Order: sequence, then structure tokens, then C-alpha cells
Amino acid sequence: MATVLCLLQASITFAQTDGVSMNGISAKVLFIDYNQLNDFGGFKPTNGLELAYLRNVTQNIGIGIPLKVGLATLGGSDEKTVIVSLDATAQYQFGNSESILRPYIFGGIGMVFEQFEENNAQLPAGLGLNVRAGQSSFFTLQGEYRYSFDELRDNLQIGIGWHFKLNPQPRMDGPLDTDADGLPDAQDYCPNEPGTALAGGCPDTDDDGVPNGEDDCPTVKGPAETRGCPTAAPPTPATVQPTNPAVADRDGDGINDNLDKCPDVPGTIALKGCPPSTPAQTQQPANTTTTPTTSQPTQPVQPVASGVLDTDNDGLVDNRDQCPEVAGPIQLLGCPDTDNDGVIDKEDRCPTTAGVALHAGCPDTDKDGIADDNDNCPNTAGVASANGCPDADGDGTPDSRDNCPNEKGLSSNSGCPVYDADNDGLPDKDDACPNQAGPSATKGCPDTDGDGIADRNDLCPTEAGPSGASGCPDQDGDNVPDQTDKCPDIKGTNQGCPDIERADKEFLLSAAKNVQFETGKATLKAQSYAVLEKVAEIMAKYPRYDLNIDGHTDDTGDAGANRSLSEERASSCYQYLLARGVDAARMNYKGYGESKPVASNSTSEGKEKNRRVEFNMYVR
Repeated sequence: MATVLCLLQASITFAQTDGVSMNGISAKVLFIDYNQLNDFGGFKPTNGLELAYLRNVTQNIGIGIPLKVGLATLGGSDEKTVIVSLDATAQYQFGNSESILRPYIFGGIGMVFEQFEENNAQLPAGLGLNVRAGQSSFFTLQGEYRYSFDELRDNLQIGIGWHFKLNPQPRMDGPLDTDADGLPDAQDYCPNEPGTALAGGCPDTDDDGVPNGEDDCPTVKGPAETRGCPTAAPPTPATVQPTNPAVADRDGDGINDNLDKCPDVPGTIALKGCPPSTPAQTQQPANTTTTPTTSQPTQPVQPVASGVLDTDNDGLVDNRDQCPEVAGPIQLLGCPDTDNDGVIDKEDRCPTTAGVALHAGCPDTDKDGIADDNDNCPNTAGVASANGCPDADGDGTPDSRDNCPNEKGLSSNSGCPVYDADNDGLPDKDDACPNQAGPSATKGCPDTDGDGIADRNDLCPTEAGPSGASGCPDQDGDNVPDQTDKCPDIKGTNQGCPDIERADKEFLLSAAKNVQFETGKATLKAQSYAVLEKVAEIMAKYPRYDLNIDGHTDDTGDAGANRSLSEERASSCYQYLLARGVDAARMNYKGYGESKPVASNSTSEGKEKNRRVEFNMYVR
């Protein structure tokens, strides 16, 4: 039990260090054998089930807690005993988390309970293989040897099943903020103490923007010019009623006498013309003519001539006023601050909306260190790489647009990893052959001859050819591969040869009834010569074609005699065409007698149609 607790503690420690949960569960069917190792008659397996939890503490090292229930034949008995075991194991996985095949080895310690009465400790060790079947699922096969501390309890176990990788809990992968005050350490002047953004991340009890360490009045609000101590509110331009643009300044501290609380003693702007006091001093009366001694005045006083201008009537003479033509508070050196956020308008990128100095006067509603006007998710804390939006996996694709929010991926792939098993540069999801490298032109499938047709669709994978010819050579370009083209050097549609013209086809059909013979003989009549002359011309016109001459008769007379007569008549046509120069190698003749009628022999018209010689041209 102590070992189990130690392993669990290690798992939690590693997981917290990594910041990302790497959990999995598996289920297996078991084949359990207690006979082979104990010499009880060879391998005689029984069955069981295993449910296991696995937590990866690194990419390759995991901690497992398998629970097993099954039946076993113990001590050579044929009776089945119910066994239950609970183990704690350590596992080392080879490869990386994206590998298709992940072999592993493991070892550990467990306790086995027999019939819930007897028990014994065992040491399991073995090896296994996970085969990726999906993004988070694996087929798993495992072999295990278990050494028992009791006699005759050593056993072998084989497990077959499925392993599932559970999705990790989302974790904000934003800038480091040690004190959790909403201001990233890189921008926090007090990174180990919670503070306010207005005070640069440092503690500020009175929320006046002056850190406690620099605030002489840490519990009372005051401006930075007086080190956080309060001052009387400056008169607004409407309350100032100068009688002349040239105003008096008797003590020469740059503050008009009618607004100077100490008009005879040079003082600071922050104290309305009065000098700062040290803890041991009290302020001199207003009619005192000597200047109190201070070790370090907060603002050196430069004498000015009496009667200088205050153009904007804000109580600060022009040569002390950083915005002399626009009225503003004295504590901001005469410059206006419309939104009262402590950043003067001319330096404020958001002059009408209160913000923080860190962002040049613009607000940061979600306190993620990114100003609202640059934050695509201003109300939800995020990271700069995702333009201020949440990005759990830190891949730069905001969770709202990330199809794989817990796995780093590419923005071009909707935030998901790109898997390319065959390393051909084409993602598996777009690859028609994900396990065979090939060019993008064939959707990632091999193309040996480089003709743009994948080998699996190419009838000639080692010879380049056009797609119309199924990837085979086609020298005449008629889309009939040369290897099956009867006329590879001439375009044609009839097995690659030129088709017979319609007029020639019609003539050959008419020749069957126009070739005439003497009655009951194979002697050609004179009117047949012109028909056969035309047949010879057609044969010469189509040199790649051969000719079948088929003789036929009606059913008058003996069938054997009719067959002989039909063949003699076909031979007569053959001899005539041969005499007219048609090559004998291009012709065949045969007689079919009365066996192939084209009309009924019961009428004279039908008998006449059946007495014919047909001329059928074909590509040789």
C-alpha cells in the first residue's frame, strides 16, 4: 500500500509540474493461465476482464492502476476459482505521443484475492503494444508474467482490448502572474505582492495610484505630486476670475497670488504654492517672509517675474503650464484629463474612457495585461498570442476557433495538429494514401511514372500516359492505350481504328441481297460484279480491317446440301475479291446453309431474304 501511495503522489507531483493532465483508461479481455508455470499440464487459459487507469507523468512514463476480475484453475484443479487483483504499475512507453505504434514495458506490485478469502502478493511485469486507431483511441495487446510470493501461484496473462486517452482539463497558458493580481509579472513592479494596475501592480491601500512604499499618506488618497497625501481641490476655470491676464506672483513660485495658499513663500504646485513640511516642522504663517528649511523640496522653485501670463486661467502661469492654452488641474501641471484617470488627454489613447497608465490611459477590463482596444475578448482574460482571448493549448488559435483546444496545432488547420504519417507534405486528412508517400497532384498517392495519375488508378504505372488512356502511352491520342489499340498510329473509335463510314456500312448491308447467283448453283450473275467491285474498293479504303464472307440459304432441300451450296457461293465471292487485289490474309469465308435465317421460310419473300451472302468487316 505504501508503494501505491508513493506512485500516486509522484503522479500528482509530476502532473502539477507539467500543468497538463495526461490521463487514460483501458479495458481488456484477459486470458489467464496458472498451469504452464506450475507444471500442471501445459497452457490452459481461463478468462477475465481488466479495467485500468493510466496517468502519464511525462510523455513516456506513466503510472497505472489496473483492476482485474476473472476465473482461474489453481493448483491443477479443474474447478474455477474467482480471483480479483489490484495492482500499481510503472510503465515506460517508446516513441512519442503522436506515434501510430507505441510499444511499452511495465512492472509493479499487486495483491490477488481468491474467492474473497485467501490472498497473495504478486509482482507483475511484461510488455505491450498500443496501435493508434483514432486521435485518442488505441487497440492494445499486452503480455504479462506474474511472480507470486505464494507457492504454485505464478501465472501468465494475455490481454486484448482498447485504450482511451482522456482529454486534459483546459489550462490557461497566459503570462506568469505570481501574485495573481491580474497584472503579468513582466509588467508588475511588485510581482510577489498583490496590488492594483494603477499602482503598477504594487499594494495601494487608499487606491490613489501611489504604491504604499512611496505613499506618505497610505490610508488617505492623494496625488503622486504630494507623495500620496491629499491637497485642497484646485479651483475650476469657472471659479477663477482674473482681472487682468497679467497676474501677480509675489513669491515667484509660478502660482497666481489669488490661488496661492502661501503667496509670500515660494512653494510647490502640488501644495498650492506652500512649501512642504518635514515631520519636525510646522507650516509657517502665510505672512512669513522666510522660506522654511527643507532637506529635499518635492519641486524646486524657480523665481518668475511678477505679472506673468496665465492664458488658460487655470491658476498656473504659462511658463509653468505644460498645456498653457487649455485649462487643467494644477496637480497635472495644467493639462486636462477628461476621464480623470490620471493620464493627461494629450498622452491618453482613450481620453474619454478611464483606464490605467500602463496602457496609456486605456482600460483593461479583464486584467489580462492587454488593453481593451487591442483585446479581441475584452471581458475574458486571455493571452497576447491569441489577441487577448483564452487559448488553453497555447498554439495562438483562440479556443472559440480552435477545433482541438487542448492540443497544440496550426491556425491554418483550425488549431489542430497536422498528422502526416508518410511525410509527403500532405496532411493525413487530405491524403488519399496516408501511409504511402506521393505528390499532392495525386492526393498523396504514389505516381511512379510521374504522369499525374496515381499508381492505383494507372493501368501502366511505370509508363507515362494521359488520363484518357488510363495512364498508358497513346501515340495517336485517341484515348485507347497503345497496348490495346488495334491502330496505335491512327486515331479511331473502333478499338482504336477509324470507324467505317455510315455510307460504306449501308452498302455492305445491301450487298447481302444484291449479290445474285444462278438458281441452285454457286455461279455469280453478271449484276453481282459491280457490287463486288464496290466491296473491293471499301476493303482498300480500310486497310486495317478484315472481311468475313458468310453464305446462307433457305430451307428448301437437304440441309447438308444447302450448307455446301452456301459455302460454295461464299467461296465464289472470295475468289472474285481475291482476283480484284484483296489480300487473301484479310478474308475468310464460310457457309451456314439454312441455320441462320433472317426471315420466315414459310413465304417466298422470306425465302428470298434468307438466300444471301453477308460481308462483315472487322478490325483484325
